[in-house]
Amino acid sequence: MIRAESAPIVERRTFGDRHVRLRLRAPGVAGAALPGQFVNVRCTPLTYATTVHESTAAVRRHRERGAGTASRLLMRPFAVHRAWRDGPEAGTIEILFKIVGSGTEALAANRVGDVVDVLGPLGKGFDLDWCRRLSTAAVVAGGVGLAPVFPLIAFLREQNVDVLVLVGALNEAELPLETADSRVTLSFMATRPEMTVTASALEEMGCTVGIVTMEGTKGYIGLPTDMLDRYLHWTDGGARGEAGVFTCGPRAMMRAVARHAEEHDLRCQVLLEERMGCGIGACMACACRVRDGAGRVVQKRVCVDGPVFDASEVIWDER
Repeated sequence: MIRAESAPIVERRTFGDRHVRLRLRAPGVAGAALPGQFVNVRCTPLTYATTVHESTAAVRRHRERGAGTASRLLMRPFAVHRAWRDGPEAGTIEILFKIVGSGTEALAANRVGDVVDVLGPLGKGFDLDWCRRLSTAAVVAGGVGLAPVFPLIAFLREQNVDVLVLVGALNEAELPLETADSRVTLSFMATRPEMTVTASALEEMGCTVGIVTMEGTKGYIGLPTDMLDRYLHWTDGGARGEAGVFTCGPRAMMRAVARHAEEHDLRCQVLLEERMGCGIGACMACACRVRDGAGRVVQKRVCVDGPVFDASEVIWDER
């Protein structure tokens, strides 16, 4: 069931110059959200978005001051990064996002105590029945693509699945999470740097963590997909038992992850990110072409048929 809630911001955290994590009190969403689902958030209050002006000239002046309302009227989709059903944080959720335009800039300007409108949980998440049968899993996240796979990682660890998490970014400043120096190296990597970068939260969950940057000053340099390829060859497809691959991030990265998984005959689930209008399947703005079970090309809506798809469904050369 979809909930509409007015959610106070109870915590705000920034990472680098452009990543923001907000914790919102939204008990209805927190109690229902599953890994891979998302929420729609109104970045600008409706009272702001519906300002009445006395003339066309006044509207033009308003827009010239950078306070245009049209581009901020629609709610924006954000992955449920974390959700708490019990404990001291019960009834809260977190969203993690990168400031890329006027909407996310307006949302990032909010402070603790401000209230935002939230609609959710929305979409179809990961196949949790399949996840329960896994013995090992590899999760590949590109930048803020870590946000929607974090609840999945927590779920897999609750099932005692051995999880390798590979996070890629341009450099250390672009990593959307708390990092720490570490001397733990990955045994499947040919090169062993003296000092690596790791994610404390993921290590505390019992994951094996590999963070790779394109322009970093320490640790693994390169692409997370190269690390995945080394891992799958080293384990001959993911070690013992049933293995799975999961990914979210830039489309080119997800396509490479899907290719590596296919080469090792592993099922791979991908979380697609598309521009959305309504988020509930009515406007068709996020429709994409995929293959159904019979191999036919069909249109599916990312907001309700996804955002999680099997990699074998996705037509990677089309948008």
